[in-house]
Amino acid sequence: MFKSKILVIGSTPHKGVSKTYGGTTVLMQNFLNFLDINQFKEFKFIQSNKFNFKGAQFFNTIYLLSKTIVILPFCSKVMLNAASNGAFIIAPLIFFYSKLFGKKFIFRMFGGNLIDLIKSKPKFLVYLFFKSVIKSDLIFVETKNLVSYISNYNSNVFWFPNVREKSEIKKNKKEYSKKFVFISHIKKSKGVIEIIEAFKELDNTFFVDLYGPLKDNVLEDIKLPPNVDYKGVLSPDEVTVKLNEYDVLLLPTYHEGEGYPGIIIEAFSLGIPVISTIWKSIPEIVNNDLGILINPKNIPELKDAILYFDSGNYLKFSLCAEKHFQQFDSSFVNKKIINKITNI
Repeated sequence: MFKSKILVIGSTPHKGVSKTYGGTTVLMQNFLNFLDINQFKEFKFIQSNKFNFKGAQFFNTIYLLSKTIVILPFCSKVMLNAASNGAFIIAPLIFFYSKLFGKKFIFRMFGGNLIDLIKSKPKFLVYLFFKSVIKSDLIFVETKNLVSYISNYNSNVFWFPNVREKSEIKKNKKEYSKKFVFISHIKKSKGVIEIIEAFKELDNTFFVDLYGPLKDNVLEDIKLPPNVDYKGVLSPDEVTVKLNEYDVLLLPTYHEGEGYPGIIIEAFSLGIPVISTIWKSIPEIVNNDLGILINPKNIPELKDAILYFDSGNYLKFSLCAEKHFQQFDSSFVNKKIINKITNI
């Protein structure tokens, strides 16, 4: 039927749902696009989020497991792409089923909160994880911290960072103009409140635009100052075009599930420096040459970081950010990943 094909499982953006951005679906689609462009015909794909309606999780699980039961025996390897939570139920089930048929099992884990989940999940699920997923033939994780952790149990673990395609957009090499932007979910844990409060203390030569889906009713009871504007939601193909209009990306996040925020990678691709936080694995990808890191929930530090940029230092930050993007270029990273998968 499929013989030597590799079964790839993951979530992709839904067609017709244009106003979505970020997360595992963008990364999964990026990987599939790479396979398609390079004509890797030996892959068979199962969409794990096929249904898109309220309460669809149950139906997606049934669909995923039933399709896997039928297709897996005819493939040589299985690659499951999932967020960290998927490591505790779905991944063990598919791991044991793949081993029943003597197949190689590859697990790619999105996000950076696995260690926190191991500490908080029920003991049975953690036991199941260590009896199955941790023994995968290959494990790909998003952060270097997770590579270090998992290498204590499995030497076949590799860094698969958040990646983006190299932008074809002509980068703006303009003078610094105090134009800041936030692109992510509009919710408290992403530092939106801190941004608004910081800009209340800045004059109107500084301004920031906020983009993203509204969460937590975070803007409901807040009057935005004149130099802060909410601009709505961007589709994935609008993000780099819009980013290119600004000088600095703001992401003062303290979100528990944060790995390598994709929006930071996209900013680097355009030579846009970043103000973010000393939080989770963000310091692995942002240093003092690429932007400024502050402590979470610290409005004075955020204000000082915004004020630090000027026409004298901006170009140096911009050039360093653009150069740093090379290690997150999807064509470069995906090629290495495919080589590892095909050679096990």
